[in-house]
Amino acid sequence: MESDFWLFPLNTVLLPGAAIRLHIFEDRYKEMMAGCIREHRPFGVLLNRSETDVGDALDPVAIGTSAVIREVTKLPEGRLYIVAQGARRFRITRVLAKLPFWRAEVSYLAEPLGPADSASRLRETAQDQFKDYLQALLAVSGGELEEIVLPADAGASSYLIADALQVDLAVKQGLLEAGSAAERLRAELKLLDQETRRLRAQHATAASEKRSKKTPFNVKFSVN
Repeated sequence: MESDFWLFPLNTVLLPGAAIRLHIFEDRYKEMMAGCIREHRPFGVLLNRSETDVGDALDPVAIGTSAVIREVTKLPEGRLYIVAQGARRFRITRVLAKLPFWRAEVSYLAEPLGPADSASRLRETAQDQFKDYLQALLAVSGGELEEIVLPADAGASSYLIADALQVDLAVKQGLLEAGSAAERLRAELKLLDQETRRLRAQHATAASEKRSKKTPFNVKFSVN
């Protein structure tokens, strides 16, 4: 339990192990980051469901991820460029303040694998499907995939896949909140299959349109 955890609601979902880059220019977050840097403390990242990002009008979800600052670049006018890394999932247990920035008591969440043999099998299956997905994703932009190997740990693999998936934020938040690595991987296998099919269809359509534009349109008339 953290007695006073500082929160940064954002229009993103931070996964454990993933990196987040922030340009800090508002006074309230300059103050928060200065405290985090000075006291070597993490801050919490939560998906903000509101269209605004001010005080009481913020509407963060209850489950987020703590972020540990890895790099700090000082910019003119006191602005900062921060690189942080997702560490541990947490749940808000009590909001302490909303101004100048959100503060709350939180409890960290456990990271169960689920049935160990099931999690391991799901990770192995996800390895190939994740590679297929990335190849399909890169094909749309003309890129090529280098060899990729998922971490041996099923939990770390599940978070890496969740971070890479180009899906709606609500879907990504659901993956963050999954009760176990096995549960998360099962959901990801379905998403990987759906998204790979969609991307391949998109690529095929784009390729067909490109070919049709290159093909001259010739019409021959026969006059008797």
